[in-house]
Amino acid sequence: MKNNIFLSIILILISSCSTLAFWEDDTEDEVIEPVALKSFKDEYPLSIEWKKSFKGENGLGSFKPSFYSGNMLVADPEGNIASLNPQSGKENWKINLNRELASGVASGFGKLVVSDLNGFVIALDIDTQEIIWEKNIGGEVLSNAVVSASLILVKNSVGELVALSASSGETKWSFRSQLPALTVRGTGESIIENGIVFSTFDNGRLAAFQLETGFFLWDAPISFVEGSSELENLIDGDSAPVLAKQLIFATNYQGNLTAFDVAQKRPVWNADASSFYSPIVTNNMIIVIQDDGSILSFSLANLSPSWTSEEYLRRQLSSGVAYKNLLLVGDLDGYVHAINPMTGITVGRKKVSGNPIMNIVTFRDFAYVIDLESNVVAIQL
Repeated sequence: MKNNIFLSIILILISSCSTLAFWEDDTEDEVIEPVALKSFKDEYPLSIEWKKSFKGENGLGSFKPSFYSGNMLVADPEGNIASLNPQSGKENWKINLNRELASGVASGFGKLVVSDLNGFVIALDIDTQEIIWEKNIGGEVLSNAVVSASLILVKNSVGELVALSASSGETKWSFRSQLPALTVRGTGESIIENGIVFSTFDNGRLAAFQLETGFFLWDAPISFVEGSSELENLIDGDSAPVLAKQLIFATNYQGNLTAFDVAQKRPVWNADASSFYSPIVTNNMIIVIQDDGSILSFSLANLSPSWTSEEYLRRQLSSGVAYKNLLLVGDLDGYVHAINPMTGITVGRKKVSGNPIMNIVTFRDFAYVIDLESNVVAIQL
């Protein structure tokens, strides 16, 4: 989701209240290269099953596919939406909305939902591919929407969580967080659990709302600001929270991995972490891919630290995913790495693209890799 962040902080920072200026001095900073890949024992060979090319640059990694009725739904920045057979990659149908899109496809209850660069949320009928409604919510939607039976949840670039009627697009409720002076470009998806919406915000907090009414239940910090400058106090929560063992886990940039007790409505544990990605829960572990390419892991049983890996420092790692009791993660050179989540040891690797990997998602027996140029690659163990 944040590939350009690793290349230059200038490219990822936007100011809601002020403008940053950077000046070069006469000396060149030393360039620190990504860590070279190490040899490994290939215990889990990965194979490429099919590839499909789409159009436009997926620079923020916000174009993730979704799956509905056994089919894969994919959108790209140039307005193409396609339904694919997830096993073969064969195209069921394809349309173009004749507008530039800002995020990928969400689907459910007979609808697919995308958003364009002008802040319009667009709902289409999955069977006919016809637009049912569209609604402008006042800012780009830089992550997939979340679809429930009655509501479509979207977060925009100005810090607002908006619930739209699934049938009409009418705004049912909204919540606007206090936007800090500096934010990282991007937003994380909300999650719905037992009629409650959990969402992270650019001010580094997690909040909970009643799904149907938007009634504010509680919020709490993922981490606190501790720096003396706006840049040091940049603590965006730009990923979806994750539920595990009655706890909600959330991460933020330059902050923490924090566990919130839903019943107590407060944080109960944290560890230093800096991440743009959701934590990964697998094999009774919780794993965090940090923005510098290091990986942290903790036991879910007692939240004690387990292993730490710096094998992929500065390799611009993608979001990670649990796949067949392994952790899969991509890098800047188009490699997918399979890591044993219990030990942190690399046990498989495959070069699947000539571009940086932005996202990996899973469905049934396959993992699907989405790269910077919006190509989709299906891989399998």
